[in-house]
Amino acid sequence: MKQKILNFSCAIFLGIFSVAIFLTTKPANSQGAAFRVKSHPQFNKKFSGNTFALDGDSLKVGGKQVRLFGLDAPEYSQTCFNEKNKEYACGQVSRNFLTNLAGGKQVECLYAEKDKYDRYLGKCSVDGISINQELVKNGMAIIYNFTESDEKMDELEAAAKKQKLGVWRGTFQKPKDYRKEHPRV
Repeated sequence: MKQKILNFSCAIFLGIFSVAIFLTTKPANSQGAAFRVKSHPQFNKKFSGNTFALDGDSLKVGGKQVRLFGLDAPEYSQTCFNEKNKEYACGQVSRNFLTNLAGGKQVECLYAEKDKYDRYLGKCSVDGISINQELVKNGMAIIYNFTESDEKMDELEAAAKKQKLGVWRGTFQKPKDYRKEHPRV
């Protein structure tokens, strides 16, 4: 009887230990990010309008400021290095890409909330194409939001990195790190 209780206790301990290891394991990804939790806000509020690109990850849609959810593009004044280690204005390239994709067009945005700067956090599309995904797919932005796991965005970023598209063609500082070193006055 004591042996059965001991075996049962060991099984419980191993089960709890395995779950704890699973929950604290970090996946290998391009960002070296901590384990991502699947937490999907409800993007069920919608608006649309004519669009103007503010920078590589922000738009003005019908007069409303939108921060594209789940990604981070180089800051407008940020530079990167290409495959030949030549410096280029990657922030301007990112903004120009967004302008070419959506500028002056009717864009539809779904959002769940606003950020601390009173911008809508949105997933936007133009002509049925996800703007958020296009930016990551073409290496014009990297995945930023580590509270949501999005397999599609992970795949798009991995493909852009493998194909050396956009910022992935050389070296760059993560936009969040650039902002820390160059705070707005």
